[in-house]
Amino acid sequence: MAISSKSMTERGTVLTGTQTGEGPLHREDYATLKALGFEDDELKALGLWEPATAPPERLVEAYLRRSKKREDLATMRQHLREIVRHRWPDDMGEMQIRHVWFEQLSASKTYVRRPQFEHATEAVFGGLSKTLAFWKTDRFDRRGMGAVGRMLDEFDRRRAGLVSTTEGLDSRRPGARIVFAILSERAREEAKDITLRVNTGLAAHRLEGRRGTGLPPFGLISPRLEDGKASGTVAHHPKEYKAARRLADLLLGKWVDDSGKPGERLTGTAAAKRMNAEGFRLRTGAEFSGSAVSRIVQSPLWGGMIPRTERVMDEYGNPTGKWVQTKEPLLDDKGNAILCGNGVVTPGEWYAIKASFAERTGDSGKGKRGAEYLLTGILRCGRCNGWMRHHKGYYRCVNWATKGTCEGISTRAPRLEFAVAETWIRHVTALEPDDDVLHDIARRWLAYSDPETQAEREHARSALEAAQGRVKKLEDDYYVKGRMDEERFEELSAQQHATITTMTAKLESLSVEGNLGALMDADLLRESFNDENTPLSDRRMLLQSALISVTVAPSLIGRGDRTPIEDRLTFRWV
Repeated sequence: MAISSKSMTERGTVLTGTQTGEGPLHREDYATLKALGFEDDELKALGLWEPATAPPERLVEAYLRRSKKREDLATMRQHLREIVRHRWPDDMGEMQIRHVWFEQLSASKTYVRRPQFEHATEAVFGGLSKTLAFWKTDRFDRRGMGAVGRMLDEFDRRRAGLVSTTEGLDSRRPGARIVFAILSERAREEAKDITLRVNTGLAAHRLEGRRGTGLPPFGLISPRLEDGKASGTVAHHPKEYKAARRLADLLLGKWVDDSGKPGERLTGTAAAKRMNAEGFRLRTGAEFSGSAVSRIVQSPLWGGMIPRTERVMDEYGNPTGKWVQTKEPLLDDKGNAILCGNGVVTPGEWYAIKASFAERTGDSGKGKRGAEYLLTGILRCGRCNGWMRHHKGYYRCVNWATKGTCEGISTRAPRLEFAVAETWIRHVTALEPDDDVLHDIARRWLAYSDPETQAEREHARSALEAAQGRVKKLEDDYYVKGRMDEERFEELSAQQHATITTMTAKLESLSVEGNLGALMDADLLRESFNDENTPLSDRRMLLQSALISVTVAPSLIGRGDRTPIEDRLTFRWV
């Protein structure tokens, strides 16, 4: 099989060179060898000029691998030289390299496919050769003896061998499998250590205000240092910032319409339509959409803050090598968001935008349509216990209207909404100041009146819960499983306890105690609840803080019943 220059491009390693008339006529890996930097004279000296002609028992597949470009091609050339010069046992005869396979990919991640590795093993399984050689076990595989053991089984079944030239191992020799198992497990542990060191370094950089790599959101650019390296910060994009700031103003209500009147806060979809109408386009040249706006503006980088990252777990809860950025900013040990330059908006504006999206679409940030009437999802029919919904000024039983399985109830919406609201107000104002329900309502009230402070509270609470969870895991690892020495346990535990202390203090400083006053005064609460500026979503949110459902009993005499509607309502409180 011929290996072209295109197939030898792996993860940033561009291998060039084609088979020409100047090279050997039939050597399939000539392009790879030239891309590695070998001169023709050295290939002839190494016996890699002419195609191998020995029988399969004396042919070898040579596998070279590097994880990063830090291992330059000079290192790879030396690996191949040592494989070629390996001293083979006399009873094997003169061995020849049939094909050289090279790629730049991780060998420790189970989800990463290695095409060149697969080609090398397929050549052995297909009977083209009987030996697969590599410079060292960790160059072959870092997934441990489970993966290497299965490979050894397949090679044994075909009377083929795995050979580590540096370690002098041949799987066909007695006792070699045990040594391979030990070395493969050591390679697996080394991979974990490398991952730990890299992740520790990246975490340290983030805490110092360097976000790492990756394309920043629309309106921002990552400046370069004098040496050409990424600075790890963000700054205003010279061409995109104007459009990005316009988008922010539309979402924040800081704009003026065509008649000169102050504009209102727009939804993501409405803002996208206006941006398109004004001629603005995304970085790719595409038009703005509601989902694109949501994705852009909910990134903490848009507010000049470093996003918090989370590691992706596999189906069994084991960490993988993948990380994802969350929609939450990274906090320092004092509970403050860590900045990494100048965002399109300020942190305060970003919190306000995020709260606005959560208000309309829920915590998921996805475009789920909210209820359009106050008691949707709260009212239940007193006959069948099914839901009641609004229709043409009335709330009526859904089962009666759509299925015909209930005799049905229908009652006018205005008086029902008024009665429920008044009963809710009386119930809330009668609660004790230390009641959990009252504090939950206060938090929701704060989310409406001061979204930035509420967002800070939620971040602090999340950080506190995460630190408490980490302390529990540390204690399990130290006391129960014995995976950690005392010095390391005390060091990590002290860090987490410091975070817990700081987050607890921050939560206390953002306490909602001062917001309980309005909830204890019935007149003030009624005025605020019925204020035309209070969105329907907020009134529903406040109702559901204390109210689970309301069941409407049927009228005893049918139409014209003058029984107060309050007497027909059964409330189920939190």
